[in-house]
Amino acid sequence: MNKNNIDDMFKQKYEKYSKLLFRIAFLHLGNTYDAEDALQNVFMKLLYNSPRFSDEEHEKAWLIRVTQNHCKNVLKSSARKTSCELKDDLAEDKQSDLQRAIDISQKIKSLPANYKTAIYLHYYEDMTTEQISKTLKISQSAVKMRLKRGRELLKNELEEYRYE
Repeated sequence: MNKNNIDDMFKQKYEKYSKLLFRIAFLHLGNTYDAEDALQNVFMKLLYNSPRFSDEEHEKAWLIRVTQNHCKNVLKSSARKTSCELKDDLAEDKQSDLQRAIDISQKIKSLPANYKTAIYLHYYEDMTTEQISKTLKISQSAVKMRLKRGRELLKNELEEYRYE
């Protein structure tokens, strides 16, 4: 395969998976800088150390696992503080909505890693329990249990929004 074909193939894969992988990394790491760094590392692994994929689902599952594992390693190596940026020129009601979204995102980020990943893949990426099971290489019942326990934890954490 010549260099142009490899470049084109890499660009296609980047366009296809970068947003998904960035969101997963951001969910785990909590800031744009670290998420972009993780994305770069994951795509380096794809380019230089990836296995042969049997199909696109296998490739996607591998990328998600590599992203999740990279984020775990980053978090193990040093404690990171999460910061959220708000634009000053947002209207008051939009700030409130944005603050609520950030708060919910923070609550999801504070979940244990297993629950966080299952919740994200199910609710943000619209993956079925079967797809999550294949991606994470766990049983469907384990996925269902992680979703159930993650929702229970979030329900308790988000009680303040119940009556708004």
